[in-house]
Amino acid sequence: MSMIIEKSKKYIQSKIKELPVLGIILLGVKLDKLIQEMENTICIYYEEIPLFPNLYGKFLFGKIEGKNIVFLIENFFEKNAINYFPMILCKNIGLEKFILINESIGVNPNYKIGDIMFIKDHINFFPEEKNIKNFLGNRLIDITDPYDKNMLDLAEEIAMNQNIIIQKGIYVAFPYSNYKTYSECAMIRSVGGDCVGMEDIITYVMIANRYMNIRVFSVSIINMMGIYDDHIEKENTKVYLFKEFENSISLLTIIIKEFIKCG
Repeated sequence: MSMIIEKSKKYIQSKIKELPVLGIILLGVKLDKLIQEMENTICIYYEEIPLFPNLYGKFLFGKIEGKNIVFLIENFFEKNAINYFPMILCKNIGLEKFILINESIGVNPNYKIGDIMFIKDHINFFPEEKNIKNFLGNRLIDITDPYDKNMLDLAEEIAMNQNIIIQKGIYVAFPYSNYKTYSECAMIRSVGGDCVGMEDIITYVMIANRYMNIRVFSVSIINMMGIYDDHIEKENTKVYLFKEFENSISLLTIIIKEFIKCG
């Protein structure tokens, strides 16, 4: 593993002039508006990196607000899409902070479609993933405080200063991706969950925050509601979803740009 990392690291360093100070992992979320503002963008596909594992995705290195940033664009729909090697490689080139972004289903009745939720904690109903067990071995990981409080506080302050309404809640990872029944949503809400989604964010947090000592801030965009009332159900159309999601992306782009500038 160390030889692979070293060769991959040298290849990355030969392509970029300056090392990034922040990594942003996009898990099925398109932040095209933010990516388009990158200057001096360098795209490196995973498959072109020597000895890189058989993964699909790409690094985008560049500058935003004068800071060196790298996006990790993961192929969310590939089988076994959750992988750790790109993050390990980023750690080895000196990266210490990550923002993770995905989508989820809201179960908090005070939420609505398009809400931006900063994750303050999570509940994981997934069984232990085999890849994680192989990667970590038998070591125990302390994830009692997985999300960096300083990063969360900074993002919250930025949202307030920009007059952007955000939610701050508990992300629940559930073991299958289809829509949840009313009873399942009620159960998730009863244990303290505010939204429900796949295990992608939690898996990355476990590896990054507690195995590699990388600071992590996570965001989930509410792309639909799991518990409907008549009003929401009527509005739950593709046009409505697209409009609200696009608005959320614009607001999140503002927050992340300010975060980059301040962080």
